[in-house]
Amino acid sequence: MYMLFSSHQITMASNKIVAVPVVFILALLLVTYCAEAAICSRTNGFYHGRCVSNKDCANSCVQHDLGIGGYCKGWILFIRRCTCTFECPGGKLSSGDEMPLGTRPI
Repeated sequence: MYMLFSSHQITMASNKIVAVPVVFILALLLVTYCAEAAICSRTNGFYHGRCVSNKDCANSCVQHDLGIGGYCKGWILFIRRCTCTFECPGGKLSSGDEMPLGTRPI
């Protein structure tokens, strides 16, 4: 009986079939990890009253040039505060970095 492929060729082909998706997934994870920027937050001093709408809070943050967005932070409705979000200075934070006054990473 004549064999079209040897067992060695079949094993190498199956290794390539597994290796290609694994390399692709690892490359994708590396790209997403490197592209991630640290996001900092600060309380919006211009937003008065209860914060009930994330959209209104975000609009206030952008209007007063406090960040690129915002959200109502807190669990209890009457204690929620408008918090602005912005990209941390210098991109990513490491454990030894200091934050500018009034800011903190999310």
